[in-house]
Amino acid sequence: GKIFQWDFVHGLLESAIYGGRIDNPSDLRILSSYLEQFFSARLLSSSLSGGQRRSKGGGRIFPSQISLPNSCSIMDYRSVVENLPEDDRPAFFGLPANIERSSQRIISSQVISQLRVLSRSVATGSRFDRELWSNGLSPVLNLWKKLNQGSTLIHQKVEPPTEGQKSPILSFIALEQFNAIRLVQSIHQSLAALSKVIRGTQLLTPDVQKLATALLNQE
Repeated sequence: GKIFQWDFVHGLLESAIYGGRIDNPSDLRILSSYLEQFFSARLLSSSLSGGQRRSKGGGRIFPSQISLPNSCSIMDYRSVVENLPEDDRPAFFGLPANIERSSQRIISSQVISQLRVLSRSVATGSRFDRELWSNGLSPVLNLWKKLNQGSTLIHQKVEPPTEGQKSPILSFIALEQFNAIRLVQSIHQSLAALSKVIRGTQLLTPDVQKLATALLNQE
């Protein structure tokens, strides 16, 4: 029979229908990959033969959750499309199920960030206001003080771990412990400087100004 022009279909979908909608090179490569995978004679021949042929890599050419009709009738294919669920399940695109949770976390973080921007005061942190800083930052400073009660980490002297005969796991744990203690001490030093500025026992520096602005903006 006549050879079907799959390149024409690929070009129509990639350049004409979606060409003006996708401006991200990575998304365009993904679209091209899906077109090569799903719009091919290989896929149709596997459907008409009654099986779900596998690709060279061993994976299914078509998602196992969707069964293609064993016919050449367009109505049968329309029926399959119309009965697909409203939500685009990751498995339909060959993606792991937990990718949806990752997407939700990213979207949630973006929404929270936008809400923080909306809740900011225009003047917040833009200049030194002792009363404003004291009211806004005292809860943070008091909480840090409370968290460190009875702890020796903020004054503990630590040295970078040396190369010894330890196993890689023990070396990793030692390095993580060193970095964690250094991080706690760095936070303590920054908050201590901020507290001194608020009490008037230390001059305001650009670093303290930047820290106060970030905290007042809930960053």
